[in-house]
Amino acid sequence: MTHSTGSWRTLAALGALAAATSTPGTAVAWADPPVVGPQVRVDVNGGTQAANETSCASVDGRPNEIVATANDWRASSGGEVIRMSVAVSNDFGASWTDFLLRPPGPNQSSVEGDPMTCYDPRTGTLWVGAISFAGNGGLFVAKKNPGQSTFQPSVMARATSGADKGWMAAGIIPGNPNSTRVYIAYNQGVIWSDDMGTTWNAPRSLGSGIGFLPRVGPEGELYVAYWDFGSGVMLRRSLDGGNTFDAPIRIATRLDTWSTQDGSRFPGTFRVPPLNSLAVDPVSGVLYCVYFDTTNIVNGQRNVDLYFSKSLDKGSTWSTPRIINGDNNPPGDQFFPWLEVDRAGRIHMLFYDSRHTVQNDGVINGMFDAYYTMSADGGATWSEYRLTPQSFNCDNDGLNRSQQFFGDYNGLGLGGDFAYPNYVSSQNGDPDMFVHTIRNRSLALAPPSPGRANEINDFVASNATSGSTVYFAYGLASGATNVPGCPGLALFLNAPAIAGSAVADGGGVATLTRFVPPAARGRTVFIQAIERSTCTPSNVVRAAFQ
Repeated sequence: MTHSTGSWRTLAALGALAAATSTPGTAVAWADPPVVGPQVRVDVNGGTQAANETSCASVDGRPNEIVATANDWRASSGGEVIRMSVAVSNDFGASWTDFLLRPPGPNQSSVEGDPMTCYDPRTGTLWVGAISFAGNGGLFVAKKNPGQSTFQPSVMARATSGADKGWMAAGIIPGNPNSTRVYIAYNQGVIWSDDMGTTWNAPRSLGSGIGFLPRVGPEGELYVAYWDFGSGVMLRRSLDGGNTFDAPIRIATRLDTWSTQDGSRFPGTFRVPPLNSLAVDPVSGVLYCVYFDTTNIVNGQRNVDLYFSKSLDKGSTWSTPRIINGDNNPPGDQFFPWLEVDRAGRIHMLFYDSRHTVQNDGVINGMFDAYYTMSADGGATWSEYRLTPQSFNCDNDGLNRSQQFFGDYNGLGLGGDFAYPNYVSSQNGDPDMFVHTIRNRSLALAPPSPGRANEINDFVASNATSGSTVYFAYGLASGATNVPGCPGLALFLNAPAIAGSAVADGGGVATLTRFVPPAARGRTVFIQAIERSTCTPSNVVRAAFQ
């Protein structure tokens, strides 16, 4: 156990220490890259029938538990019958049980799709949902309690014949940290449930648009990203739990736009609606958005890339969008991104990519791969990983249509240090749903113990490199502050100070013991640790000293 002496220091002190051990202008590598597990098929009972439009969720407290969904044609015989398939894993994605989950009997139809998932970080509850596309249909959801392998019976969240593309999210109600509100955003507005998905209110309109994606911030802020059918990558924001929304906020202006049914900018003949992906840091509240857009025309072929923007002020203003994907020469296309952020501040993304085959827009046999990419420095740099063992042919979509269909989006779930990208590949000649288990190492910072002011407290970080020095920083508000000597790395603290440092023992545990003054009582403090030698940050702990 290391005891520090002297006054609390500013972050500049860490910069001085860094100057002695790093070369200016040299990028600092992360201690451990992500460990990407093998492809595991999820829809194990799906046979060779079509599947697409995946979604996935897990929970920090129980990352072994995962749910995954997709549109599924296994019930078809002659015509097309679409259901929502649901898969459950309780062993970190190593094995899966899958089944069809339907709405209540009176609301069933021949087309039940547009699947969605969400999780409650407070209770560990998981939900799945979809839309029954019929006059007697609408939005339906089902709940899985923590530790269970099965779902409770589905309920109708909204009976309507006009619902289209919904997504879900859950989080606290503003001002009530012991609450859970579950949201669904779709083309008719936002609905929510305050009883864990049993009953739902009437929709609050969001205006015209499509691909409404809800996200809940750490203080219960509700954000909904969408495409306005034109050049706008848009956001609606509510700070009162969805009761009222601010005027639309423009995240970005597209360079190019096309219709929901258009796929002419890509190899293959399937549609590629230009939907957006949004994520919010569950601790700092930083917002991230990724969308795909035409950058230029190369040799007569449109080059589509992934554009990234972030907001540090709850979505009021956004950084200038920039391309974040790698590519080849001539360039391929990147599209259908899905974005998530874990409690350590790492950004995870899944997308499709055509860089490995030189091909023209509109060819029938479009060849694609699934990619996972991660940023541990707020989006400044990214590490990409090809997931598919070889490129797959989009013509093998499992459907007998004049136009191919590979769905409109992908999914990715997070649980603790684990990421679970969930996508469809036809590498085996038919569309199957796959998940990888990806583990990322990070410092794990525990809440201060005993968490009381006017007493000695222990600040403990685990998963550090043995013998390395770990610094403990704190601030009175979340934010983003660059770390001197670690290019591209920011602590998610506003005006941070250094509380002290400790050397990690042989088990990778660094413990700082400090007296917390009486003035800290009743104050909310944000605390984060950083391993200086590798520029590895920890999660952010939000502590209220008693």
